[in-house]
Amino acid sequence: MTTLSDPASLLAAALPVAFFLAVWAALYFAFDGLETGLEAMARRASARVVRGWLAKWALAHPRWQGLRSYAPIFLVLALGGVAAFVAGEAFVEIAEHFRLTTSSVYRADHAVNAAFQNLRYPGFTTLLDAATIAGSPLGMTLVVVVAAGVLLLRKLPASAVFVLAAAAGGALLNLGLKAIFERVRPPAATAIAAAQGYSFPSGHAMGSLIVLGSIGYVALRLPLLWKVKSAVLAALATAVVLVGLSRVYLGVHWLSDIAGGWSAGAVWLATATVAFETLLRIRQLRRGAPPSLGTDVPDERADRPRKA
Repeated sequence: MTTLSDPASLLAAALPVAFFLAVWAALYFAFDGLETGLEAMARRASARVVRGWLAKWALAHPRWQGLRSYAPIFLVLALGGVAAFVAGEAFVEIAEHFRLTTSSVYRADHAVNAAFQNLRYPGFTTLLDAATIAGSPLGMTLVVVVAAGVLLLRKLPASAVFVLAAAAGGALLNLGLKAIFERVRPPAATAIAAAQGYSFPSGHAMGSLIVLGSIGYVALRLPLLWKVKSAVLAALATAVVLVGLSRVYLGVHWLSDIAGGWSAGAVWLATATVAFETLLRIRQLRRGAPPSLGTDVPDERADRPRKA
């Protein structure tokens, strides 16, 4: 490993800060419509589900009792799980094809792996080792537990369930993808960390995107100033990127493993978000209110009495 130099240490500390500030500035000044756009897409999709499947179900079962009223949510999650598998499969099929033909993905994987081997200064290693620990299953579990606990204390039970369900479903999907594709990790001789199991998709990359992304969506729904929301999103995005890069830097994943994890994770996160918004509209129906189309439905307990 190359001897530490002061510029390398400063660079390791400065790069994440610079990335965060750049993303924050871009979100705050250039993408102030992102908040409205992301929420509107999820709301419209969930409203269509509610007005389509649930309207017919409500006519057939006017009392709306039991788990049967939540059947469309299970359908959305099932279809989203299939879509996440397809997204992961698309990446691994492309990667394996290019690996056989020694084309672009093959060259990119090996070039990035070799480049990071030459950048292993102690300052970078300390930073990215911390990122990979934070993005581990244990680290993300702690984040999920804390986030869910805070949301429950703020009396936002559906938001807490959303974060928990998104994380749990993403973990199961990742295990399934690894078991199906059985992709071998980079050579252990070039790695500076230990890793077990198959390589594709990266569990750290996929899990951190799902967990931190779900927390980011909940933050978007809170009554906070846009400059605060954009700062939260920028911090979460910085964490996701650091976790993903750390796996390649440490030599335990290929770059395409990270891309595949982010791809499958984004599909599952979108699915869980639509299911979350659908849940809110189902609770609205169960309270006797018409389903809101494309508008915000607050997260509140279904048994909470409404104001007159």
